[in-house]
Amino acid sequence: MVPDGAPGTAYEVLLPAYLAAAWLGRSGAGPSAAMVGQEVTLHTVQYLEAQGQGASFVPRLLGFASAPERAFFDLLMSVKGLGPKRGLRVMAVEPGVIARAIAERNGRMLQTLPEIGPKLAETIVHELKSKCDTYIGLGISRGVVAGGSATDTSAQMAAPPVEPKPIRRAGKGGGSGTAHNGKSGSLAITPPPVIPIRQTVDALVALGESPVDAERMVARVIDRYRGSGTEPPAEVSALIGAAYAAR
Repeated sequence: MVPDGAPGTAYEVLLPAYLAAAWLGRSGAGPSAAMVGQEVTLHTVQYLEAQGQGASFVPRLLGFASAPERAFFDLLMSVKGLGPKRGLRVMAVEPGVIARAIAERNGRMLQTLPEIGPKLAETIVHELKSKCDTYIGLGISRGVVAGGSATDTSAQMAAPPVEPKPIRRAGKGGGSGTAHNGKSGSLAITPPPVIPIRQTVDALVALGESPVDAERMVARVIDRYRGSGTEPPAEVSALIGAAYAAR
């Protein structure tokens, strides 16, 4: 893009909602503070949009943050009934969330996306269920994206830090001893992964849930996992799937 008044050629690029939210902020009114002055790389798709019942055509440019995200869009476009304009609206959440729903045959989740009704959800699952595994997790937990790379900034604040616990290990003679951090001969302790609570809530809101319901859904899922003695998954897509499955 070329700033207004600067020499050169400017192109209007249409972004899917999940990427616009990451780069332009929630409202889409302007770039987020972290993105001001940053150079980004877009992987684009161009198509001709018919105007006046096909009497004329207008070129449209669609942009994605990475080649795999563009490839997932192309995969969606292979489904009968999904054109470029409609497909762009479908991608209201990260490709990885949609890919997981398709792979898990979760038509209910797909129907929460714009433009997708029961019949189209069934068609998407039928045609793509065996083609989405490589896209699961794609674009999830995106922080500031520049040049196709992503860093997760908000997930680090999603849960309180976990205090490491001592590890029991076998001692000499078949007994057991305790190894603590910071002492000679200690074992490295890896804390449980941070749970992206806020990002999951935001994704559910983008899918049509109210903020209150989204928070309740995430809290219910976390309580169920911990009640069974296991830690909740650290992936947004897995938490979303569990939230809808628990309904």
